[in-house]
Amino acid sequence: MTTRLRLIRAQRLLKVQEQMRGIAERDLAETRAKAAKVEADRAAMLSTLAGETMHGLFLDAAARRLRALAGEATDLAATAARQSETVRARGLAEKRAERQTESLVRLRAHEREQADMLEQLDLMVARAGTPRD
Repeated sequence: MTTRLRLIRAQRLLKVQEQMRGIAERDLAETRAKAAKVEADRAAMLSTLAGETMHGLFLDAAARRLRALAGEATDLAATAARQSETVRARGLAEKRAERQTESLVRLRAHEREQADMLEQLDLMVARAGTPRD
């Protein structure tokens, strides 16, 4: 496979890696927003409980809701941790693809430079071999 084709493939891979990192970052942001909403709901519920005197069924319902919110917050925190690791891994993969692409760009430029020099050398040899008038 020529360097040009390898460079084209590396550039496509880099674009895909950028997109995958962007998607992972978006998912993490959504999860963090959900966690913030759950925490706000929890804070609102606690302030409501602290400000009012509840009896019987209302108190039990509020306690169940607080437990559910705490469980949801725990799940979202674990999800955010996993997604954060995914974002990190995607970022590293993108950096690797970027370095590979840059390396291929340099190699391609070097090959073009060598080809140009060989062409000039061939022209010089051709001129030296032809008799002058």
